[in-house]
Amino acid sequence: MKYDLVIYNAKIVTEEEVFLGYICVSDGKIAAMGSDAPVYEAAQSLDAKGMLLLPGAIDTHPHFFEPGAEAREDLEHGTQAAASGGFTTILDMPNTPEHPVLDLEAFALKQERAERKALIDYAFWGAATPKNIEQFVPLHKQGCVGFKAFTVYAGSNYPFSDEYSQLKEMEKVASFHGIFGAHAEDRTLVNGFSNEHKEEPWSLAVHDASRPWIAELTAINTLLLYAEKTGCKLHICHMSIPEGAERIASARRMGVDVTVETCAHYLTLNYQDQAYLGTFAMINPPLRSRDRMERLWKYVLDGTIDYLGTDHAPYLLSDKLPPDGDLRKAACGAPEIDVAIPLILEEGVRNRKMPLQRFAAFTSTNAAKRFGLYPRKGILAVGADADFYLVDMDTNWTYSRKNSFSASKLDKFAHEGRTFHCRIVSTWVRGNAVYRDGVIKQKPGYGRMIRPEWDSQKEKG
Repeated sequence: MKYDLVIYNAKIVTEEEVFLGYICVSDGKIAAMGSDAPVYEAAQSLDAKGMLLLPGAIDTHPHFFEPGAEAREDLEHGTQAAASGGFTTILDMPNTPEHPVLDLEAFALKQERAERKALIDYAFWGAATPKNIEQFVPLHKQGCVGFKAFTVYAGSNYPFSDEYSQLKEMEKVASFHGIFGAHAEDRTLVNGFSNEHKEEPWSLAVHDASRPWIAELTAINTLLLYAEKTGCKLHICHMSIPEGAERIASARRMGVDVTVETCAHYLTLNYQDQAYLGTFAMINPPLRSRDRMERLWKYVLDGTIDYLGTDHAPYLLSDKLPPDGDLRKAACGAPEIDVAIPLILEEGVRNRKMPLQRFAAFTSTNAAKRFGLYPRKGILAVGADADFYLVDMDTNWTYSRKNSFSASKLDKFAHEGRTFHCRIVSTWVRGNAVYRDGVIKQKPGYGRMIRPEWDSQKEKG
């Protein structure tokens, strides 16, 4: 048999093992793999000697600001940046500056844009607000992977959910066995602490004190209680605190169906060491202390924290330095989609001896399983989509935002100028290279929408 592609001499990471071997691709699927020497004919052959071959990363939490703020990030440049960072699938967040995914019309608009622009495969979150609860079922049927609520103010076009609304929204999502995701910060505590610190000169430490860890933990506790009451599948977004992981582990022992993501910035940055960055490191939830950053790693390494989300949200200089000089008005968010995987490889695999199979689960497999994409995505196995990336773990390169594929090139970023000792060489989606050696290899629109395949019995209830 002649294959479309054979990659050999690679260190391949599967769910079951890590081995030196080959992978064969036909019609966008993995057709064969093994550890013996490949003797197959192929239209394209690649010697991956010395490289890791990992299942394509899945980003559970990017923000591509389309429609509405494409100069910050759009679907074309954002998915190119994602591909350069090892991501083969993204689950785009619903809170766009214009036409957030509150209904089928907004979903169709985003889908039409993605069909023309996306380089890699994609799915969409739907919005969860008090005003669109009757749209949950239609959006679920259309293919939304979950429904995202904000427990704090999220902008004039995206109403936040108070405690009563959270409970009613979770009841609705539970009725069709969907997933309810939440930005978890208690708004009463955030408002109170923000008022308490409003006279202090702004700094990253003051930002943390204004939205402290207890506000995040309080919101997590409330959401876990509601998940227990309603039976709703819960997803905690971009968690920054080890205390949250401890509480989630306890809730799981009581039968609560909850997963949680964290971000590379919470694992590599803190408000003490990055104080010099000012508003350029201003995100929500905030960067925490050096101690909390280190303690968070324990729950990544032991599997309590399920997966990586980038919370990729680039901004422009005018967003980060408001013209009136009031730093508290600066936009919260930072770019990360092209550097998150190298950061976890560097800080997790190289520096903390994170097992490669745990790394693959954290960056790919667990997300695919949770969001109905497995076993099509998130795994290296015969029959799965041929989504993977190759990594050179013995090299040196320096990160610069000016070389990023993102729409915004603002280089006031924590990892600007950092030297890495691992490099993503190429990224492949459905058997074709989308990124290779610094070059985008496919045209906009190569990416496809991926609809979740939920458990049929659960769908029937």
